[in-house]
Amino acid sequence: MAQCYFSRTLNRKNPLPAKKILLVANTAWNLWNYRSGLISKLIESGYDVVLAAPGDRFQKKLRETFPCRFIPLQQLARRSFSIIQNARCLSECFHLFRRERPDLVLLFTIKPNILGNFAAWLAGTSTLSIIEGMGYAGTHAARWYWFAAPMYRLALQQPGKVIFLNQDDKRAFCRHHLIKPEQALVIHGPGVNTEQFQPAGYRKSAKIVFLYCGRFLIEKGIREFVEAARQLKRQYTNLEFQVLGSPDPGNPATISKTELQTWKQTQDIRVLGSADDVRPYLAQADVLVLPSYYREGVPRSVLEAMAMEKIIVTTDTPGCRDTVDDGQTGFLIPPKNVEALIAAMQKICTLSPELRRQMGTSARKKVMQEFSDVQVLPQYLEVIKSLVC
Repeated sequence: MAQCYFSRTLNRKNPLPAKKILLVANTAWNLWNYRSGLISKLIESGYDVVLAAPGDRFQKKLRETFPCRFIPLQQLARRSFSIIQNARCLSECFHLFRRERPDLVLLFTIKPNILGNFAAWLAGTSTLSIIEGMGYAGTHAARWYWFAAPMYRLALQQPGKVIFLNQDDKRAFCRHHLIKPEQALVIHGPGVNTEQFQPAGYRKSAKIVFLYCGRFLIEKGIREFVEAARQLKRQYTNLEFQVLGSPDPGNPATISKTELQTWKQTQDIRVLGSADDVRPYLAQADVLVLPSYYREGVPRSVLEAMAMEKIIVTTDTPGCRDTVDDGQTGFLIPPKNVEALIAAMQKICTLSPELRRQMGTSARKKVMQEFSDVQVLPQYLEVIKSLVC
């Protein structure tokens, strides 16, 4: 580190080119929604930042917001298991890395982490892998042990660092020898902008609003949420249940449009659709419910709701359990358990407005102390700095 600083000091009159950081993810939406804070900090720190992902409508926002290039990837297909398609993606990443010659590649989401590491090894490029949960494969044992785990083991053989969002995932990768223990780091979450996600004032309505926010995936527990809503609507007249989001055609576990239409017709829940800005919907809710048994990293929807002083009901599973202090900021329940979900919701209904307010205040305090951009982003920058110097 001292040598790096000394060499830069000698070259102040002829400054060295900025270190180039390349971020690769499976969608432009992912980079916009989850990496904006990190992208800003990297640019602010003087790095030359390049973004690469399959193009969607969010690539325009990225280009307009940040003074960096966006390179659309043509061959990265989320739902394709084709060997030929994945070979094309590997080749595209290899040629991208050779052409751009980045000092470091940051890899997000499953396919970039696997194929991107193979390409980086061939191109002689350094990587930093961010494992944000095990996703769909992690909830299906056969798919994980026979496909995902062996591919990770091969892809992560080069000596790059690997960041996990929770200790459970780090232990699992080390236990199954997918990485060496010295490669592994834990940084709690992608970071939440607590200036952007602020309390909107305590709701004084007599109606208690429970909100599900996220992709409409079976493993995210949306069916359990809908069933709990159906039963509780028969018992209480002052409850409202809302779902914010949409099906995810790129995921095998997505809810079908037919099932979604049935939910709309029964009127047990209010389907809000999807939104680029979730804050107005969080502001009008009292409780954020995520009964997930998907292998989350750290669920961003939960952290955003906590930052806005919402009570949380989620499952005692990897990633989710890291967010909630049971009984203080919300309630942890067993996965796939509608009865436990109903009981947690009923418990919230019996709390006084003052106690609900205290739980919301505690939720924001926890985010501020553990998961905010202020806490998280400097940790990413420190790791990146150590790898590119």
